[in-house]
Amino acid sequence: MRVLITGGTGFIGSRLALRCLREGHEVRVLGRRNNAAEAASADSLARAGAQVHDVSVGDAEALGEVVQGTDLVFHLAAAQHEANVPDSHFEAVNVEGIRNLLAACVRAGVGRFVHGSTIGVYRASPGQLVGEDSPLAPDNIYGVTKLAAERVVAEFAPRIPTVVVRISETYGPGDRRLLKLFRSAARGFLLQVGSGDNLHHPIFIDDLLDGLLAAARLESAVGTTFVLAGPQPVSSAEMLRAVSSSLGGRARILRIPATPLLWTATVLETLLRPLGIQPPLHRRRMDFFRKSFRFQGAGAHKSLGFEPKVDLETGMAAAARWYEAEGLLPGAAPTHGAHQPTPAALDPEAAGRMPLTAGIEPFDSFWEAPSDIEKGYRTVCEFYRRNYLSGFPTDRSAPILVVSCGPGYMVEMLTQQGYRDVVGIDSDAGKVAWAQRRQLDCRAERAFPWLAASESRYQAIFCEQELNHLTKPEIVVFLQLCQRALRPGGTLIVHGLNGANPITGAEALAQNFDHYNSFTEYTLRQVLDYVGFAGIRVHGLHLYVFYRNPFNYVAWAGSSLLSLLFRALFVLYGKENRIFTKKIAAVCRKRA
Repeated sequence: MRVLITGGTGFIGSRLALRCLREGHEVRVLGRRNNAAEAASADSLARAGAQVHDVSVGDAEALGEVVQGTDLVFHLAAAQHEANVPDSHFEAVNVEGIRNLLAACVRAGVGRFVHGSTIGVYRASPGQLVGEDSPLAPDNIYGVTKLAAERVVAEFAPRIPTVVVRISETYGPGDRRLLKLFRSAARGFLLQVGSGDNLHHPIFIDDLLDGLLAAARLESAVGTTFVLAGPQPVSSAEMLRAVSSSLGGRARILRIPATPLLWTATVLETLLRPLGIQPPLHRRRMDFFRKSFRFQGAGAHKSLGFEPKVDLETGMAAAARWYEAEGLLPGAAPTHGAHQPTPAALDPEAAGRMPLTAGIEPFDSFWEAPSDIEKGYRTVCEFYRRNYLSGFPTDRSAPILVVSCGPGYMVEMLTQQGYRDVVGIDSDAGKVAWAQRRQLDCRAERAFPWLAASESRYQAIFCEQELNHLTKPEIVVFLQLCQRALRPGGTLIVHGLNGANPITGAEALAQNFDHYNSFTEYTLRQVLDYVGFAGIRVHGLHLYVFYRNPFNYVAWAGSSLLSLLFRALFVLYGKENRIFTKKIAAVCRKRA
């Protein structure tokens, strides 16, 4: 089949074009190169075998040439996010553009026309279920002109088979709209504007493509209008948590009031729009935290057999992997098209027998405890809770392994937090006995043999001993064993001494005969990436977490000021180090 896709260099259009190419169709793409992302999409589609035409929907003559010989048209081109243009621009593109295209399709004898409309034709309706037959009341120029476009489709319906698809918020690999949220989460924080209670009904890109192709294929779809939305509505707060979780769960969500930002957006629009300048903040961008939609999509379910399959957490994880692979997140480099060095293949049996170098303070036994060991079940557990808990899976039934558990402080903390399947191992039976007296599931076992015998067993592994008790070759083998023992998508949490700290870095390496190396943010990320882990997030371990002790506030303030000074000094020497805590940790995951 010969398929034409307008808006083909955008997110949905480019993904649809690739899908049609994979299914063996001859694909023509009509799309602009208004920015670097669109230009990259155009080049990628051309390499994949699509015919790419840089033609405007306002050029009726050129449209007639492109449409000739086409069997099916998906119309996805639209003016949408521009806040620096007059309303007439939206009318020219969204209304007159589709009129030009439909006229050309009628002359060319196109077999079907699928129009990609928007849920923006409805008025936001908190608490109400919206369907295809719900009242239409768009409240911005984009929605108004998209509704006008639907009426143009209705005018042409007697002359060409048409389908109208109202598309909900779409996300997934290729999306740039949510990229700012992922970048913010990668830096450690997310901003929640207002209560975060407003509802979205997002749909994963692959589910949307299934619905669009069904609308193009089934006879029962002709002459009808459908809403395509995801499996279930979610709040803005839930979306932010899913974004954070997809990147290891380290991002703090900071809540800020909506009203001052809305005022700011209004002022910026008023001042900049007449000058043709895109405001950095505008009211439609604020809609993410203001509008609520919840859809039933009965028509799509009945006529198309459409059932969205991808839940929010799975979809956000897929989006995060794409952003990382494209090098779009802070600290991430593109992984496609480049040679990636990899370690030697793991021999689990040989790794399980591998003798470890450290003998005085071995890697697989840990004893960082106060002189009052029982007190450590309160103080060390609090330190662990503050620094590590957010990196663990939210599923309290997830199987978790704690390596080098010592007296069981991490096992105790996780048990207190409701985790029901936590096992700790340590090679020193005397240390394990402390944990067993507290009825904790800790066992006297060596780390490497245990991991070698545990293929795809755990959803999370935490290493309580510092990695610097291993030599560099031993670190690589240990990480490979952890990767093997994790389930697909499972989480690994490790830590080590921070060599970037000008005060403690050198001393930490020299103070223990069994310390063989130290790390910086870069080198910890480097070795995890080398072994093949994804979603790597490096963060400092904060010592001053006991907020009932006034001294901790003074110490925290002092260490924060020193960190600022260190960072400034490092910049003077051309260095980009940002973390200067005594120790650093990383949260990462096994690729699915």
